[in-house]
Amino acid sequence: MDLAQKTPEQLERIISRHRDAGKMSADLCKQAMAELSTRVVKGFNLTHAIDHLIDAARSGKPTDFKQLAIASGVFDEKIHVWGNWATTSLKLDRLCIYCVHHGLPQLTAMLGNAGGKIGDSVCDGFLKGLDAAGIKYSGEPRAIYEEHRKICIEWGASA
Repeated sequence: MDLAQKTPEQLERIISRHRDAGKMSADLCKQAMAELSTRVVKGFNLTHAIDHLIDAARSGKPTDFKQLAIASGVFDEKIHVWGNWATTSLKLDRLCIYCVHHGLPQLTAMLGNAGGKIGDSVCDGFLKGLDAAGIKYSGEPRAIYEEHRKICIEWGASA
């Protein structure tokens, strides 16, 4: 199967079906994740987003959704008005999948709302990303989120 010819939506469907079947480690799933990580979709540059989150982990300072949107190319302050539409364009599930595929900690744990606030919606969204990447977890959402953030910061200090 030539995955280079597949649309991002088709690649996501392959990954989703493998996740639902509990087969995220299957070769086809890994290849689909790798191919998906090379795509720029609707202005979203995954590599730039990952670089931004790595910088946040290295500095130990969380970033927010707006800064990630700017870094990834989804949002331009000179052209756009910030709103909820932008966060849906960030493809956070792809970031989680990319992190799994590339042996990185779950860097989306470095995200919070403006001013570093971490509401329930941030924690719930983070868990959805873990689900998309096929990562098992248990416990309270905020505790899971905080543990992953700690792992990111520790990783960033040694990277």
